[in-house]
Amino acid sequence: MSMLSVQEAQTLILGQIHPLSTEMMPIGEAAGFVLGQDIQAAVQLPGWDNSAMDGYAVRCADILGSGGSLPVSDHIAAGDGAERTLTPGTAARIFTGALMPRGADAVVLQEDTHRDGEKITVNERPHSGQHIRRAGEDIGLGQRVLAAGRVLTAGDLSCLASLGVSEVRVHRRPTVHLMTSGSELLRPGEGAPARGQIIDGNTTALSASVSALGLGVQAYPVVKDDEGSTRRAVQGALSADVLITTGGVSVGEHDHIRGAIKQACGDGFGFWKVAVKPGKPLVFGQAGDCSVFGLPGNPVSALVTFELFVRPALLKLAGHERCLRQIHSAYLTHPLPAGGRREEYLRARCWTEDGQLLVDTNRSQSSGALSSIAGADALVILRPGEAARASGDRVEVLRLDCDGPGVRQS
Repeated sequence: MSMLSVQEAQTLILGQIHPLSTEMMPIGEAAGFVLGQDIQAAVQLPGWDNSAMDGYAVRCADILGSGGSLPVSDHIAAGDGAERTLTPGTAARIFTGALMPRGADAVVLQEDTHRDGEKITVNERPHSGQHIRRAGEDIGLGQRVLAAGRVLTAGDLSCLASLGVSEVRVHRRPTVHLMTSGSELLRPGEGAPARGQIIDGNTTALSASVSALGLGVQAYPVVKDDEGSTRRAVQGALSADVLITTGGVSVGEHDHIRGAIKQACGDGFGFWKVAVKPGKPLVFGQAGDCSVFGLPGNPVSALVTFELFVRPALLKLAGHERCLRQIHSAYLTHPLPAGGRREEYLRARCWTEDGQLLVDTNRSQSSGALSSIAGADALVILRPGEAARASGDRVEVLRLDCDGPGVRQS
């Protein structure tokens, strides 16, 4: 099977994955979830004409110019629902949010008046409609307030609560199972590694990457390099919406994950190998309702391929319409060699200086160098066959420190 390009693999994955079903959720728990239906206003906002400020409700016709005086005939507080009519030739003391009395067509600010007992003097003649919030001027009855596909924010939920909405229909978030393989692996806290053993960092790193999307993840025990136990472990982990494995996807005699995934997926097996560096031995398939990703065991490769392929899939399952990170343009602080045969993603650090985005790739780019991913907040894209770049040249960058869910890749 020939290798797919990064874009071909992303297109194939996202073409086979669809948003999960929707469910009703209390609005107090819905921040960050994706709205599953349009929401129309069942009431209007404001519900009634009300005062936007503390002051006095008046009829403009009663105030011929500055210095006019009016007796205070009423006192209207917010929450007072009584129907009132302003007596002509008078003013009503009114507070922010209080209902406007019939006949009044303006509110004079408290600071623009002088009160002497039960009479006010107006310092500046008002104009009709000033400091009045009209019924329905913010949101009209039946107006579409939010569209399906919206990632709900605190502001959205505040608006919905003001409309009397107590629960919303949102897309269910995917459940995720995570499995690492390798007889040489120890989990952190299991003691010092013996000769030939290494500590598993992939479970921690990938769990954190999944959790950063607001998703829960269940990590399975390390799977030893045994064909039978590997196949049983993969089969037993398919009850989630997504299964992520690391290790065992290359061509070695002890690499059994790829075969286990292929057997579990059957006709739903998608591909193995992508023309990407790091991360060429990448597996994807569909086992019933479970999307299965077999990532390389190398920690750098695992994190890069998660960013490029698994993260967009998780976002799409959760209902996001824009799942790929935006590509930024940045200026190199160090030269880069020419591109090779595969699309390469160089670990880097980026920052803004004098209004320009700068990016530094001056670190080990070995896929076995854990230091290359620690402290990195960007991936510089080096396309196949691209010419060498000098310091100061512009390059394409994926920023890992911003561009949350819902950002389109250009």
